Parts: sequence; structure tokens; C-alpha cells
Amino acid sequence: MSSEQVDPEKYKRDVAKALNRVYADAATEEHEIDLDTARIVIFSDHHKGARDGADDFMRCERAYSAAIAYYLEEGFTLYSLGDVEELWECAPKEVVEQYKDTLELEAQFLKAGRYERFWGNHDDQWRNPKEFAKYLGGDTFFPECHVREALKLRVVRGGKRLGLLFLVHGHQGTLDSDKYKWFSKQVVRHVWRPLQRRLKMASTTPSNHFELRARHDEAMFSWARGHPDKPVIISGHTHRPVFWDSKPPKSEKSVPELQAEFESRRAAKAGADELADLHARIEWARAEAREKGPPPITIDPPCYFNTGCCSFGDGDITGIEIAEGTIRLVRWPDDKDDPKSKELVPADLATVLGRVAHGAAAATSPR
Repeated sequence: MSSEQVDPEKYKRDVAKALNRVYADAATEEHEIDLDTARIVIFSDHHKGARDGADDFMRCERAYSAAIAYYLEEGFTLYSLGDVEELWECAPKEVVEQYKDTLELEAQFLKAGRYERFWGNHDDQWRNPKEFAKYLGGDTFFPECHVREALKLRVVRGGKRLGLLFLVHGHQGTLDSDKYKWFSKQVVRHVWRPLQRRLKMASTTPSNHFELRARHDEAMFSWARGHPDKPVIISGHTHRPVFWDSKPPKSEKSVPELQAEFESRRAAKAGADELADLHARIEWARAEAREKGPPPITIDPPCYFNTGCCSFGDGDITGIEIAEGTIRLVRWPDDKDDPKSKELVPADLATVLGRVAHGAAAATSPR
């Protein structure tokens, strides 16, 4: 079924029903964090594979390893928010054999008591504790590690409750990744993986847009906005970063502005080279507008954030940091391709929680 054939309201209802179930099940999965001392980094959608042409993580291993080494030394708690291993395409043994060094690095967070693990749709095999213990637990990397579906983080400051963060992978309620995942898994393993291996295609393209654009993002936002507990949901799954009040890159001038400039320069009998350059820019901007589709949905109140992923085709990774009272979207590596983070967009977390709790008009934007 194409996206055009999906009833958007039914899609929202299906996602909402699944998220309501997960949220209720997470009643006993609640931690408290102090806004002034919490140091958390959240990564998702690594898709560690078999180190072949279908392995989307392999390009990002350098950036990810540098990032978690930094966060380990800086005292952060690592939240792995699902789809960490690619088990739709690969057998667990394949992944473990290829990424022992990365697993050992991640395991140091657990040894330090600073690790939280979630399962997503591509690694839902880990929802079975025996399966996780067989390949990653026991006497290997993550002994006594609890793999959860969701977690509530109650944010406090000075003993006062400020709001609630709800962490979940985010595939719940979708047809291809939840209801009919048995079929999707077969297609991925027996059709998509062989094609990727042969052509060495990256399945995730770099993303520079941090606002709501797709149907699934809208459904997640709609659920959080309408929930009586007013949670701020942080998820992955879509591989697209989402962050409140971010400004995506855009063309230098709009199509009408470029068109007006073109007509003006043509009337002034500008040279052929100048007119050709302007015409090229007009068509570039026009095609870019078609590619982006309809305008994004305003993320206000800021009740939905998305980490992006650790499997972009250019080798970059994105994640969400919570530290010094700030929530921020970051990318590794930085603009110079050095093993450092690049802050893409920040927000004061108390402001975010207050805006969600009291309504968009009750707080001012942090930017």
C-alpha cells in the first residue's frame, strides 16, 4: 500500500493505540533525573551488521566509537534507543563477531552503572531476555542488563517536578515495523540485503532538516500533544532528526525572488552567462521545493524529539544530549571531520518542559 493510500487519521489512531499500550506498560519503568546534574546521551538506529555491503553502521563506526569514548570519560549515561543491531538482515552471531570492539566499549558504560538499553523493531529479538543473554549477556558484554521497550524519566530540579520524558524506539503501531514485521523482515533479509550487498547502497541519506515533515513524525507529535500526562517523547526509528525551533538550511532566495531577479536582469539586457546562471538557480530552487514537499508542521508545544540515527550514508551520526540543563541535537564528527561533536541546535530543557506542561503561549522560545 502506497503512502497516498494510507488514511492519515487511521495511521495516527494506530500509532496512538500502540503508544498508549507501551506507556501504560512502562508504569513501573520510571526513573528520576535531576536537571542540574543529569548527563545523558541518546543514540539510536545503529543497525550494526555483518561488515559487508549491506552494513549501514560500518561507515559510521569511526564517528560512533569516538563519540562514546568521549561520553564515557565525561561521565554521561548512554541510552541505546533500539535498532542497535541489525537482526532483520543478520544473525546475532554475525554482528557480535564483527563488532566486538564496539560492544566492549559500550559495555564499559554498564560496568560504570551508566547504561540503558532498549529494543526496536530491527532488534526485537532482544525483547526475549534469554536471547539477549545468549549472545550479549551472561559472561560476555552486558551481564545483568535489562533490555526494555520504553522508559519514563521524571525530571526534577531542587525537589520540584518539572515534567516527564518518555523514551521509546518509536516503531509501535506501524504496519511494516510492528503489525506485519514478520513479512517486512523476510523482505529485508532476502530481497533488500542481497541488493545492498551487491550494489553497496546506503539505506539512509544525510539529513539536514530537523522539523516535522513525514506522516510518522506527525503521528508521534500528535500523540504526545494530546496525552493528558503531557510527556515529551524522545524516539528514533525514522532516521530523521527532529528538534524544536530548529531552522533547516534553505536556498539563498525563494523561487519568486529569483524569478523577479531574472526578469529584471533580462530587461536590463544582462549577458547570456549571467542569465543562464540565474535560470539554473531558479530551476534548482524549484526542484528543491518539490523534493521537500509540503511545509513542515510546527513543533509547538515541543513534545516530540527524534535522535536521527547512527547509520547515515556519509558516515555521520546524530544523537541527543541532556547536560547542564540543556537538551541539544548533536552530530559527530564536526564540520572539520574531527572526532568532536557539532552542536546543531540547543534548547533549555526546563523551558521545553514548561511549554509542554502549560501550553505553547505560556513560555518563550529559547532562541
